[in-house]
Amino acid sequence: MNLRRRYWTLAASAVFTLAGLSSCKDYSPDQPFPDVYTQTLFVSSNNQIVYAIDPISGESKWKFPVAGEVHATPLLYNKNLYVGTLDGNLYRIDPQYGTEQTVRNFGAPIVGTPIVRENVLLIAAGARLYAVDPVSLSDIVGITPFDIGGDIMASPAIHNIAGGQTKAIFIAGMNNRVVALNESLQQIWSFTPTQNGAFYSSPCVINDSFLYIGNDNGRLYALKTVDGTEKWNFVTNGQVRSSPIQIGGNVLFGSSDRYFYSVDSALGQLRWKVQTGDEIQSSPAVYNQNVYFGSYDRSFYCVDIIDGTIKWTQLTSQLIKSSPVIYRGDVYFGSYDKNLYRLDANDGSQKFVFNINGQMATSPIIDSVGGAAVPSISGDYKY
Repeated sequence: MNLRRRYWTLAASAVFTLAGLSSCKDYSPDQPFPDVYTQTLFVSSNNQIVYAIDPISGESKWKFPVAGEVHATPLLYNKNLYVGTLDGNLYRIDPQYGTEQTVRNFGAPIVGTPIVRENVLLIAAGARLYAVDPVSLSDIVGITPFDIGGDIMASPAIHNIAGGQTKAIFIAGMNNRVVALNESLQQIWSFTPTQNGAFYSSPCVINDSFLYIGNDNGRLYALKTVDGTEKWNFVTNGQVRSSPIQIGGNVLFGSSDRYFYSVDSALGQLRWKVQTGDEIQSSPAVYNQNVYFGSYDRSFYCVDIIDGTIKWTQLTSQLIKSSPVIYRGDVYFGSYDKNLYRLDANDGSQKFVFNINGQMATSPIIDSVGGAAVPSISGDYKY
């Protein structure tokens, strides 16, 4: 009896205490923490999963399954993430929560990274370039998709052509053609080399005058943007699928002949070359007078942009096809060993390794919340 009375006394005391706390003016119930979107790295692979990762800590934020392998680097635009697959699907994903917003199947593989200009999304699928609404992913009314006649394996680029009055969209296909289009996807000019080949690399256009692009026939071409005529071509001994970049009078790119090249942008003459142990399809990135790229020899390279001296290398377990991204003094790239690497760009020391359980032909992209760090294989690469 005494134990029962004591129990009810304690229970009543607890009720009164809770009631008193709930009526206190200084008390407020627990609220969820603010839902703040922070810097995020996005990457995918042949395992058909898109990963969102914190680029500093390496912690996973979310995973999103897609239908088809991902070879194209994702695109960030207007708080949306766009991911294309080899099954022809283009997904619009919420980058904060990893939820699907819209999806469209184009009926042909998407290999190159989409690009956006003036709220029009340009997406290459198979041999066609589409102009679509970035929200609904439906075709822009009045713009017919352009068929180049051969599969488009790289990203389009956009720049004014000589004279500064006309903005052109540049694409290249496996049928050995480079084409300049106007904003209505109507052809301005077309270039086909006299040598047989196919274009796999993305065009590099950073001024109004010249376009640089590699070909499977082993050549790097410099074309005049005003009419597509050839200025010069530089011959290597292997396929040039590494997308070139042009900076400070240098055109930088890799070849399947196992060399990485620096070529004078005006004359097409060799400045220096660096030999690796296998072919190079990784497209380079530049930071602090150094150029970075991966090789099929499983190594990642940091090379002095002035004279081609190798500063450091980092060995992985499998070939490297992924193109690097530079962010806040670190370099990020993927390997066929199924790992994403973050290295210090200055000395190559390892910051973290993130396993994504898939071989990466694609490259990462980083949302810095106010901008984006993208690889040079993308048409939006900032030099």
